[in-house]
Amino acid sequence: MEFFDRLRYGKQYGYEVLFKNQPQKVTGKVGVIIAESGLPEVYEFEFYANFMEHVFHYTLPPFLVPIILANRGKGLIDPDNPLAREEFKPKQLVDALGSTTNQAGRPYVECPVKWMPPGVKKNPWDHGYFLYLGDGKSGAPDVCDKVGAKIVGWYYGKLIPEKKVAWRSQLRKVSDEAVEVLSERYPAAEFRNAFYMYPETMRSATDELLAAGCETIVYQGLNCPLYTDFEDYGHALTMLHKYVGGRAQVIMADQLGNQSAMPAAYFAILRDQLAELPKEASVRVILSRHGHPFKKETQDERAHLYRAPLEKGVREILVARGGKGDLIWSFDEYADEYWDPKNTKLDTKDAYAEGIKAGYDFIIELPTDFPAENTDLMIFHAMKKFTPFPDYDHNAPVPYPDWEKPLVRKFHAGKTTGIYAGCPVGPYRQYMVQALVASLTEKLG
Repeated sequence: MEFFDRLRYGKQYGYEVLFKNQPQKVTGKVGVIIAESGLPEVYEFEFYANFMEHVFHYTLPPFLVPIILANRGKGLIDPDNPLAREEFKPKQLVDALGSTTNQAGRPYVECPVKWMPPGVKKNPWDHGYFLYLGDGKSGAPDVCDKVGAKIVGWYYGKLIPEKKVAWRSQLRKVSDEAVEVLSERYPAAEFRNAFYMYPETMRSATDELLAAGCETIVYQGLNCPLYTDFEDYGHALTMLHKYVGGRAQVIMADQLGNQSAMPAAYFAILRDQLAELPKEASVRVILSRHGHPFKKETQDERAHLYRAPLEKGVREILVARGGKGDLIWSFDEYADEYWDPKNTKLDTKDAYAEGIKAGYDFIIELPTDFPAENTDLMIFHAMKKFTPFPDYDHNAPVPYPDWEKPLVRKFHAGKTTGIYAGCPVGPYRQYMVQALVASLTEKLG
């Protein structure tokens, strides 16, 4: 029966079968797994390799996966020219582990290497890399090597002064503060953390809960206010069912965006930003989303549960403020000419450009899909969407020394000031904690 269900529902199997048909009441001793992707503070190639392999296994036909994920040698990047699409003479080369030398200690730049052009030439954001064969296979697919080398050599090597990102630390604080509250309400419950891009942590958390005698395991994801097939229903949930193996019932607590406290975090951020502006200033608010390339994604079906109250609340704040103001939704990814040739989605870059052209004094962006800063927000999405501002430089470092404050970034174009307002950390974390407590309370009773 499972075979036919998977055949029928495809990538929606996790949502349509496991989530929709799950038990609604806990029984016996309860264990809770609070999970997120696991992006580490300091660079770990394992995370990016796991993530990229999941991308290709999820998106490609099975017969193409071994071809795309071939491991022939070591993929290398020049940190001074990481986005190169044409062959050039590198000044330095770095591998996915951050080394600039081969196993014998010789600089890669002095070794024979082969230029590998972009795998998808029509995609302007794909780039080439150099392939080194002298040490044999690296142990990871070449395409993962090139991504890892770019991130360790360019992101962590040049753009992130602290050599750390806030994601895992901030989400752990949300979890810890919520568990402190929940443990008082449910003293018999067991709580564990896991990272679904590190499957061994999911297995370990599951084994520990089963060993503790848990008859129900409740799963809560806090990677994003909205669950996706790509990461939550179709990856983490199916993984958990596999590891539990019928030894306990599995219940997935719903997405945090369903809780009223989640949009309230962004209301608080917006109010604080508006309080610093002249009352007569005109303001555009951009509610940016990550975006996805899939024709069918369960996230789209259920997004209104979070986004409709969020939009309503932001509009009410703008009306109460008075003066000229508007709100617009945008996508950081998959809304450019390559991914969206029919222009059915508004790119965040274009949302900024339109606001500049319209003469708004301020444009405030709220990144509504992200509970904390990560390398995508700080660098990859930034170098796509901030280009309408002449003072944005994608090669400039992005300092973020205090993770208890949102990373606020300001840029200028003519009379317009763009304000990237950051994520709900520090004083705004309380709203995420409230959402997490409320979501798990719905399941724990």
